[in-house]
Amino acid sequence: MILLAFKAYCPKLGGQSDKLSDELTVYKNRLTGIVDQVMLSFKDVFPSMFSKTAIAVLEKHPTPEHILKANKGDLVSLIRENSRKSLEWSTAKYELLVSNAREFAPLSINNPSNVAMMGVYISIIKTLNENLAKILNAIRHLITEDMAKDTPMLALTLELLQSIPGIGLLTAATILAEVGDFSAFSKPGKLVAYFGVDPSVMQSGEFIGTRNKMSKRGSRLLRRVLFTIALANIRTKRDKKPCNPVMMEFYKRKCQSKPKKVALGAVMRKLVCIIFAVLRDRKPFELRSPQEHAQMLAAKHIAA
Repeated sequence: MILLAFKAYCPKLGGQSDKLSDELTVYKNRLTGIVDQVMLSFKDVFPSMFSKTAIAVLEKHPTPEHILKANKGDLVSLIRENSRKSLEWSTAKYELLVSNAREFAPLSINNPSNVAMMGVYISIIKTLNENLAKILNAIRHLITEDMAKDTPMLALTLELLQSIPGIGLLTAATILAEVGDFSAFSKPGKLVAYFGVDPSVMQSGEFIGTRNKMSKRGSRLLRRVLFTIALANIRTKRDKKPCNPVMMEFYKRKCQSKPKKVALGAVMRKLVCIIFAVLRDRKPFELRSPQEHAQMLAAKHIAA
């Protein structure tokens, strides 16, 4: 019963989450545009402009003039309470914020319209984040109900999916709800085709095309989710280290002979194969280089 409810609600939740995420991106871009006009150097102080601390400062002190007139103790406390960092860190942020506000003040376009729209965009962003949190809580509620059963069906599968880099709870839930019974796919190629990332066939009479694109015959929502996972696997962290060094190397190798979009498509197909293997073996994902993987297969063959 829980599984049926999960499959019934999660595509709706996943689809709604995508819509909310799209709206969130739109309003974040609009807020960025306004902040750049009012105080371009604000991002030098808070590189993550949509963090809880940055939003709290913008709400109470939207312009350089507001920042320069603010009480030091109050503004330091605001930064400290929202960041949960030390007094020293918060004070340093305050000093940098005031310095940048003083420098940018003559260039600021802080008319009433910009200030009002900044408040509107912040309010919308907070509401969208709250609604996204509600979606995650609804999914967690279904999982909690499943965990209370004698034989949980959802929790382990979701946990296995989340062991793969780039897959969070909402992404895992969307994949599970869209695909359903993974045992229906006997080999990786069938799951690749279900995701719609297999090559299309261009054929007419005796002519067979060689420059084929993705078939895109599967779930559009699954492809969108997979695209996001692929991007997460080939990006670098703040310390410049790759999130998934093996996948990053695979992507770079493909880029040497293929366009970037084609290389990213190869990453997407490889990720589907990883999803298949993790759920087939019922074991969490392990980051292994191709050489390590080949050695393990050879060792299994010898043992058999």
